[in-house]
Amino acid sequence: MNTAIIYTSKHGTTAKVAQMIAERLTDSQVSFIDLKKDKHPDIHSFDGIILGTSMYAGASLEIMQRFCKKNFETLKQKRLALFVCGMEPDIIKQQKELAKAYPQELYEYAVSACFAGGEFQFEKMNFFERAIIKRIAKTDKSVSAIKSDEIDKLIMEIINSWI
Repeated sequence: MNTAIIYTSKHGTTAKVAQMIAERLTDSQVSFIDLKKDKHPDIHSFDGIILGTSMYAGASLEIMQRFCKKNFETLKQKRLALFVCGMEPDIIKQQKELAKAYPQELYEYAVSACFAGGEFQFEKMNFFERAIIKRIAKTDKSVSAIKSDEIDKLIMEIINSWI
């Protein structure tokens, strides 16, 4: 299967998770599309599409929102899976963030959707971002909370429904 992982990443965690997903999709030919580098990719040739975005203050990045809006009809014709990266600790809030990260109809259409966890990478944050994280998350250290088990579940749902 010809699969595209289309993502946008502010500090690199979403790109890291996209790579983790690709490594687990052993029966697919995977192409990576970083929306910051390729703002208008042609997605027509792909059988499956996995969308990934990071979450900040409960919202997905604007570039992913624009991409979904522009390519809505084409995305609905593809095998589709979704993931988000974020550091929200509350499971109920994680599911709400995941559900509102993408247009509702795409979220409901997707064969799988995953809150993949995230990272605080202080060395990549600007002063303002560090100050907010220190205040809200009560930490001043880089932290990784990527959820490999959730990524594995996403992969299993993709494999079981795409084959």
